[in-house]
Amino acid sequence: MSAALPFRLARATVFAVVCSGLAAVAHTFAGGYVTAPGLSAAFLLALVAAFPLSARERTGPQIVPVLAAMQVVLHLLFSVLHVSSPERLAGHLHMPSLSMIVLHVWAVAVTAWWLGRGEELFWTLLRRLAGRIVRVLSLPRPLSVTGVPVLVTSVVVKSTCRHSVEGRGPPL
Repeated sequence: MSAALPFRLARATVFAVVCSGLAAVAHTFAGGYVTAPGLSAAFLLALVAAFPLSARERTGPQIVPVLAAMQVVLHLLFSVLHVSSPERLAGHLHMPSLSMIVLHVWAVAVTAWWLGRGEELFWTLLRRLAGRIVRVLSLPRPLSVTGVPVLVTSVVVKSTCRHSVEGRGPPL
């Protein structure tokens, strides 16, 4: 099943919000700070990366490489925007510590699992709604003989016998 443009944009936006938001919060907790232009740039980068991939359903393992790449890109983006001079930039861009790598891997794994579950639920909902819409649209429509819609109803014929009892069951 392929998604239409509004659904693709909504799914890419969710990915971008989760990815840039997690990166900003983690960067802040690690002692850095994130400016509004930096967060906006992170959101736009994640949106641009996610939109081409939002045409069909993705699983958690398919989301992992994109999240890992976005973690690296956003880490570098926030690091570059964090420093105030080129001299400090050279000192800030260093080999990451083991704890930083572990936290990035953990963030990618948890976020991929969460987004994968969201994808599964979203596509299940779409399939169910599509099934119901098809059933509603395939209901019998009113007949039109003269161009004016006429509903066909069943006619119940009542008995003309004077002493008949309706609703009576078989003799005991």
